[in-house]
Amino acid sequence: MSKKVTLSTLVVLNFIIYISLGLPDSILGSAWPSMRQSYAMGASQVSYLTTIMLLFSFFSSMLYTKIAKYLTVAQVILMSMLCVIIGLILMIVSSNPIVLFICTPFMGIGQGAIDVTVNHFAAKHLPSSLMSLLHGFYGVGVSMSAAILTFFLSSFSSWRLAIGTIALLEILILLLIFVYRSHFAERDVATSEREDKPDAGLSQTFQLRHLINPIFYFFYAIEAVMGIFLATYYVENFQVNSAQAAFYTTLFWLGLMVGRFVTGALTRFMTDKTIIYSHLGLLLLMSITLFFPPGFYTMASVFLIGLAMAPLYPLMMMLPNQMYPEPIAQKVISYNVGFCMLGILVFPLLFGALFKVMNFSIFPALILLLTVILSALVLLINQQQKK
Repeated sequence: MSKKVTLSTLVVLNFIIYISLGLPDSILGSAWPSMRQSYAMGASQVSYLTTIMLLFSFFSSMLYTKIAKYLTVAQVILMSMLCVIIGLILMIVSSNPIVLFICTPFMGIGQGAIDVTVNHFAAKHLPSSLMSLLHGFYGVGVSMSAAILTFFLSSFSSWRLAIGTIALLEILILLLIFVYRSHFAERDVATSEREDKPDAGLSQTFQLRHLINPIFYFFYAIEAVMGIFLATYYVENFQVNSAQAAFYTTLFWLGLMVGRFVTGALTRFMTDKTIIYSHLGLLLLMSITLFFPPGFYTMASVFLIGLAMAPLYPLMMMLPNQMYPEPIAQKVISYNVGFCMLGILVFPLLFGALFKVMNFSIFPALILLLTVILSALVLLINQQQKK
């Protein structure tokens, strides 16, 4: 097989894996109103499930570097997908809430480990243009699962059929990866020889300064905060009707997905640094529009906020392999994913408590503050890269 054919196959396989990553992520959000009736659970109890899932995702991503010593990339991907499939099947086969709580660790472990694996693998083997496209295909996976859930809930009033269909898609993708597992046969163990890197002679011991990139991802929870609270902010603060507010959130996610694909094209004409700085500037500008009452411009502004965030996650994930020796880069990417999940867990809880005390009028100020922190961290990371 020629190198060109191998690379093309590898790219397509990575696209499919990223779709599989997104497939389970909209299940609880979209299906919970129907699921909770089957399980006789309260509306707010979904937060317990998502918390458990995020904690197990965090732990599996943080432990990835130890797992990688014993398993190949293909084995990690296959075992992670198997965990997710087990979790999905457990959701379907029982109406016992205990079983539902048992399935969440499987989902969390599977999602955390595979997220780190494919991010590190793609960052090592693919250019930044394809890295952005990969994260765009994650959005395709989320959109597909939401569409599947909408179809089965509206046509058959069955969330079990919807999750069963998603599980079937995951099984088909798992079989495909198994057939082409030779493309991921390498063991993701960091090597000490980095002749192509100018910093190959530096200490390969993980140090406190290496945490600056994971800290960026901790504050990147701004994406989750926007997705969770944007609609409620417009309803509570400006008395916008629920349907219109939900449409604003949809536009935000659409902007994020479209932005990932646009970034893939922009990397052909602009440097990664230019793209990141220009989008941070756009994010700062658009964050200010959140202070204003909704008007004709609001649809454009929330879409552009999503678009502005789009390149930050994938392009910043490329930096560890450019900045550090392989052992450090592998660990940093593992921590990136873990800290991002930790931020998604912490900030919604923190901001939810703040909104109860101070009401939703502070939402734009919090978004602007997080944007300023992200911008400052990017400046610090780029200064560290120059050294």
